[in-house]
Amino acid sequence: MTTRTEIDGFMTAAKYTVVPMNWREKLAKKDPQWWEYVSAVEVDGVVVENVQFIVQWRPSVGAAGDKYNCALLYRGDRVYAVELDPDGQHTNNCGKGRALYKRRFGPGAHEHTWSEDGYGYAEPISPDFPDFSALFDYFCQKANLTVESGFKPPPSIQLNLL
Repeated sequence: MTTRTEIDGFMTAAKYTVVPMNWREKLAKKDPQWWEYVSAVEVDGVVVENVQFIVQWRPSVGAAGDKYNCALLYRGDRVYAVELDPDGQHTNNCGKGRALYKRRFGPGAHEHTWSEDGYGYAEPISPDFPDFSALFDYFCQKANLTVESGFKPPPSIQLNLL
């Protein structure tokens, strides 16, 4: 299992995406409204195998507001993420010994960090981000990540009215 020490070392390394930000519809049968950007990650001039930066966005649906998140995957594990879910709750089922272990919080912005017992522990971020760009910038700063093209807003969603 990936250790916290290993993740801490990975998080402090300077990281760079290898492709410019380009939104694509996420291929998902369950919820086809998500959009995403995915890039491999370079550290010390080398593209690291099985490391990805993923950004996802779902436009508001009915009364539910926009959801968005940024995440780093390391060896297939989601080791760091920042999310904004204006309507949902989060329960920490891992992170034994940490401040919010087994506690529920939300809605709003929260930050996921790696624990010795795996992924899933999160703590709220206050105040919420005013927009997606601010969340993206916060994530990149904390993850020591430079995105080749910088932030690109998600595509506009227009309704076709008859």
